[in-house]
Amino acid sequence: MGSEINTLIHILQQRLPAEQLITELDDLRNYPIDGLLPNLVTIPTTINEAVEIVAATHEQRQTIMAHGGGSHMNIGEMAEKIDVLLQTTRLDHLLEHQGADLTCEVEAGITLAALQKHLRAQGQRLSLDPAGANEATIGGILATNASGPKRLRYGTARDLVIGLRVIQADGAIARSGGRVVKNVAGYDLNKLYIGSLGTLGIIVEANFKLHPLPDAEHTLLFTYSRIEDAMQMVMTLMGSLLAPSALELIDAKTANEMANLFGLSLPTSGYTLAINFEGSQKTIARQREETRLLAQQAHAFMGEELEGEEQEHFWNTIREHTQGTLTCKAAVLLTQVIPYIHTLDAICQHYKLESATIAHAGNGIIYSELRPAEATPRLLAALRELRHYLDSHGGSLIIERCPVEIKRRLSIWGEPRGDFGMMQQLKQQFDPQSTFVRGRFLGGL
Repeated sequence: MGSEINTLIHILQQRLPAEQLITELDDLRNYPIDGLLPNLVTIPTTINEAVEIVAATHEQRQTIMAHGGGSHMNIGEMAEKIDVLLQTTRLDHLLEHQGADLTCEVEAGITLAALQKHLRAQGQRLSLDPAGANEATIGGILATNASGPKRLRYGTARDLVIGLRVIQADGAIARSGGRVVKNVAGYDLNKLYIGSLGTLGIIVEANFKLHPLPDAEHTLLFTYSRIEDAMQMVMTLMGSLLAPSALELIDAKTANEMANLFGLSLPTSGYTLAINFEGSQKTIARQREETRLLAQQAHAFMGEELEGEEQEHFWNTIREHTQGTLTCKAAVLLTQVIPYIHTLDAICQHYKLESATIAHAGNGIIYSELRPAEATPRLLAALRELRHYLDSHGGSLIIERCPVEIKRRLSIWGEPRGDFGMMQQLKQQFDPQSTFVRGRFLGGL
């Protein structure tokens, strides 16, 4: 280690208890990021301690990265170097819950599952449902703008956050937004921090708008022999007065794996469409009836209806199935879902690869796991062709999870686009010294 990091360690040893600093190599090996180890791990228990850590890191011209539960740390390119890892998991307090106002304020290290448990006892919830709720911290979810199937109805974190506290590169605290839903004055900096992978600041507190727990929830499963019929059903639902909370399209490969590995009873041929409704029992009964009629008209094979624990297990499995060893995320217009999936199938067949696909069919977001993960040359060629196809059809491809060897040879974000110059200016303005780890975000930011 260089003299600067040793000086930083000495400074922090004077300011923090010994148990909040990890410097031994054997212990640091528990914190690999794409095979890269930090020189120091810090574990603050208060936001003031986190501020001290960032400020000292900045003064010593070192780099720092926030780390929560670790469930989203593989998203992004490989970092140039990691001097300091700031572990947020002890910043895990629910600071305030205004049930009457449907808002809450939390520290960034609280897990989504822990927050939902408290809110559930009060008949409310945060309507975010990404994978890994038991491990994923609020800070990690916001840094990656993670979401799940119910983004169809409730949106992403950008739609649910009403205020943030963020540690800036020099250790100063910035607050954006407010504590009430109607606070709309000024520039909306919340949206700038969310999804930025910690390149502009470290989120330490967040204020959310909440929703009441629905009285009931019900899932309908339909199977179609042709993807064209399945997507016609999606388009019909999106254009109707019905209001599904989630619409997931599941291909045969994924359905077969869900049936074998998780004990779910799903058809293993064709395309399965899962439709989730929430609301009152009366409202759901009407929506079920109308949806079944529409499905029959769209040539569906009627499947199971799920409630209770079976339904919860199904949707948990859907979410976890987007976390494969090599998972790419395509974003397309709804009219391009069918051509893209046909193109994906053809490219995989050409390169002798397998794909397992789940799509947020109402949003045009398609997750595909490509296999075998060790077939690096074929995977690289296939991914380049998929990205070229999407670029030429107004879509995009992000490689959300992949082996390090893929990251070394292919950009997981793709080529920067026309707004990259503005992004560079923002990075320079917010972090001119590059205190926050460089390399992980688009274009090496």
